[in-house]
Amino acid sequence: MEEKFAVAAVRHYRDADTLAASERLDGAGHLIGFSAECAIKHAVLSLRPGVEKIQKHFPDLIDVAKRHLDKRAHHGLYIILKNPAFMQNWTVGSRYSSDGIVTKKMYELWRSQTRALMYAAKLRG
Repeated sequence: MEEKFAVAAVRHYRDADTLAASERLDGAGHLIGFSAECAIKHAVLSLRPGVEKIQKHFPDLIDVAKRHLDKRAHHGLYIILKNPAFMQNWTVGSRYSSDGIVTKKMYELWRSQTRALMYAAKLRG
């Protein structure tokens, strides 16, 4: 099955906002992280044709992406990814956590970071 990272990034972003509006922040936080991961994978694979399939999650995904992006040609993306606070404390393993881990402040920070990333990756939604 072909992975459609651009479509998935936008879908996860919208679904995260829907959950956040219902105060379901743990699910929203989890989806916003997947949105960011999909946006990064889309950016790397579209900007660097020929790169093998990327099967990493944060924080390892950030290092992989930085290795594939050119600091000058992909400056906007690179600046976002080199920020040590980018998606800080988000983990794919959070899907197994108990409720009440993601705060509104955490979600809003991750959401704003993901929004900037999606803009830099030329994803609209």
